[in-house]
Amino acid sequence: MTELTRDLGLCPVCRKGHLVATQRIREFKPNGERVEVPLQTSICDVCGETTTKASQHKENLRALAARKAHYGNLLMGEEILALRKRYGLTQQQASRIFGKGKIAFSRYESEASYPDESTTLLLTMALEKPNVMKSLADKAGVDLPLWTERCEDEQRVKLRPIQMPYHSVTRKQTMRPDLSIEQHVGITQQLEGVIKYTSRLEATVACNDSGELLGVVAS
Repeated sequence: MTELTRDLGLCPVCRKGHLVATQRIREFKPNGERVEVPLQTSICDVCGETTTKASQHKENLRALAARKAHYGNLLMGEEILALRKRYGLTQQQASRIFGKGKIAFSRYESEASYPDESTTLLLTMALEKPNVMKSLADKAGVDLPLWTERCEDEQRVKLRPIQMPYHSVTRKQTMRPDLSIEQHVGITQQLEGVIKYTSRLEATVACNDSGELLGVVAS
């Protein structure tokens, strides 16, 4: 840690000392390049406990994200961790999916080592395309515990309002006093048909990467 600086208030652990802002350096080596990231933290001047305040944590996240400029095609540890957590996988399960050893993902996430070029490509595709992740998991015989939840997420994001056909009618039209009973019935049936058609379209939105509507089964 570097030199202590300003007082940040009472220590939440011992309630006697005061937190003093300090800084530590975390080192990464993507592509063999040494990248140092200064991280903010606090230390108690009495009990020596370290803690990170919310404002410091926010600043640390910005500093860590900024290092991406040094990575080229490599993924940061946080990105690999996010992929695994997104589908509810353990590190061992993730290693099986991507054909690596039992502790591979632990090392990737901590950046003790970095995945090779082919594994990086697979990881990137899995991050960008959920169907790739599902296909790899199926081939490895690994269940994705949160796959259904991710499909529901995709549905909510990709659901778009369906434009009604130009010849559709509204319920207001069915209330016109100048229409005969037969005309009322005909317009009502047409409106109900449009509603059913639209409902079928909305129901066809599925968890797929293209974001396009699937075909509607003709009634």
